[in-house]
Amino acid sequence: MYSTELTNYFNAICEFRQLHPVQKNMLLRTNDPEMISIGDALNRLKIHLQQQYQEINNIPLTIKVSRGIVNLPNVLYACILPPGQLVRNGIYTALCFDVLGRGALIGCVESKVTSKGLTTVQRKNGHGLLSIDVDGGSQRTKYNNVFVNPKEFYYPLNNSEILDKHIHESIKVSLALLNV
Repeated sequence: MYSTELTNYFNAICEFRQLHPVQKNMLLRTNDPEMISIGDALNRLKIHLQQQYQEINNIPLTIKVSRGIVNLPNVLYACILPPGQLVRNGIYTALCFDVLGRGALIGCVESKVTSKGLTTVQRKNGHGLLSIDVDGGSQRTKYNNVFVNPKEFYYPLNNSEILDKHIHESIKVSLALLNV
């Protein structure tokens, strides 16, 4: 049975980003009281993913969500990491939320910071518009082209069954690429 919790967290993060879209030179401070809701939603998503994807095939997984020290990141995300993998240096499953709140791009990815040489899907060339855009403001945070098996999920998400299946499939892809 698929949880409505994942659907609720997905929609809450998209709704937040719709109210607070990424805009050039418009930084959102993490200490702003309006930002408490997104921190809570990301933490609840993290807890849900930890419960849902604690391990696969007896391989333990950890979950990391976007934070921000002073400013909220442009791209909000949750990453499901196999052992030894880091967000800045690894192969893992990522849920990256659109900069305008239209949904999320989900799949197996390689780190943008430390490329692993995987064959990834080139979703964005130049300045073209995408229906789900997960490029941040700097070269280090351009995530559209780091996905091996990207799948777009749109707001509002009404049922998490296909999303859950794609997450599970993406974790298996990452484990296979890591020969785990």
